[in-house]
Amino acid sequence: MSAHPQFGGLAENWSFEAVASLLLNRLEVVSGVHLWIVRASQWLLDTFACYTNFVRYTGSGVPDYSGIHGVGGTSSAWRHLDALLKNAAAAVDGASFELPCVIIGFSKGGSVVTQLLYEIGLFFDLPEFSDVRLTSQVVSLTWLDSGHNGVTHLWPTWTVPIARLRRHPSPPKLLAFATPYELCDENRPWNNRDFGTFIRLLKNFRLPYYFDTFYKGHHWDYSFEFPQTLRVGIDSHFEILACFPIHLCMPTSSTVLP
Repeated sequence: MSAHPQFGGLAENWSFEAVASLLLNRLEVVSGVHLWIVRASQWLLDTFACYTNFVRYTGSGVPDYSGIHGVGGTSSAWRHLDALLKNAAAAVDGASFELPCVIIGFSKGGSVVTQLLYEIGLFFDLPEFSDVRLTSQVVSLTWLDSGHNGVTHLWPTWTVPIARLRRHPSPPKLLAFATPYELCDENRPWNNRDFGTFIRLLKNFRLPYYFDTFYKGHHWDYSFEFPQTLRVGIDSHFEILACFPIHLCMPTSSTVLP
């Protein structure tokens, strides 16, 4: 991160190691937590993160969901994540794969969570998808200030998979948290548009969801009807990692230590 042209100065506070420590400290009251951080597999121009093991991207690093048409092919994010976590747990003494799973995507990482949502919505009831154990262990999908350098799908907006998720016998909780860094940039109005669309879809299809907006570590009153123009720094983008209600992402049966 220290080599990143835009975020390099934030490396001390928001490196992978620093974020892992922050999240573990926030989860210290919950027993038996394993935290796995998945790095981007590629950086285009040292700027645009790409998680190419999970999502197809254009040559400029924009997520491309047009290939999600059947199990296999580009629709393999769940299968890859399932194998990745199994191998990681097997390599660490005391780790277990047999646990409820919480998946959180921050910033460009939200593109991976969007892929996972589209796949599970489209394919959860197909036999070819049923052997992916992780799909039955996931309890929540969370987007933290999701964004990328494209103009569509900055938050999930594809109606078909979201609507089909209503038929899922036990759909994961869907949580979305955002800051003015993503929602109030007048040069990128499509993020605000997609955020509003996503929340409306979740509400209309009566899925288990929760959303909130934050600024400077606190709840921020945001209006979908009257978009605000608020110029904020990149710090606001990263600060959501320290203030989003992480306990809402956890399974309700989690054991809380006294």
